[in-house]
Amino acid sequence: MADDFSEGLKEYLIDKAKTDPQFCKEFAELVVGMASVPKNIQIFTEEAAKIGWFATSESFLGEMKKSYDKGRDVLDSYMIEEIDDNYGNLKSSLLKNHSNRKEILECAFELHESQNWIASIPLFLAQTEGIFSENVGSFLFSEHAKRKEKLKERFEEKASDYMPYLYSPFEIENQFSANISSKSQDKKKNGPNRNGILHGSRKHLDYGKKINSYKCISLLSYISMVFTSLENKT
Repeated sequence: MADDFSEGLKEYLIDKAKTDPQFCKEFAELVVGMASVPKNIQIFTEEAAKIGWFATSESFLGEMKKSYDKGRDVLDSYMIEEIDDNYGNLKSSLLKNHSNRKEILECAFELHESQNWIASIPLFLAQTEGIFSENVGSFLFSEHAKRKEKLKERFEEKASDYMPYLYSPFEIENQFSANISSKSQDKKKNGPNRNGILHGSRKHLDYGKKINSYKCISLLSYISMVFTSLENKT
């Protein structure tokens, strides 16, 4: 029956292509688009990471991409709303996946919920670093050359075309891992600077903003997702 269906579908597509030039054009674009999906996703996730946003375990990449295409402000609003709408699931997933860090993560989330961004952000950043290091063997916000090497080792046996888009956001330069000297207001719009915050730099004393706590949650969720459910399924 499956063979009959395949043959019937093939004949339909051939006839349709002969009689409907527009269908032929759209179908060709669909095929090309599907073939380039992994690369397109990789480019988008890298660009989003540069302005401080990462897909969470509850994200719809299509909607996230549409918001990104409309500009930074639209993406900012979309991601905050998405995290708020799925906050319970995000929090539960992180606590379950990292039970050894449960007490600290619960504290970080409580601080976020009470809008104590100054206190929630450093905790989220520290635990993000710890989870990444635990899984990769190098630090996320430093050891840049070692991190790239360890990521390749970690994923070298993963044959899927989708693996590069999973770890490529960890390889690019962004405000999270930038040097403390990355202190202009334009650069700070791209996210909190881990090195400046945890070292108490006077150049980064203004980090305690709502959006930065949300960006930390998006990064934390992304890292957890990559090294738990997604990697295991790919």
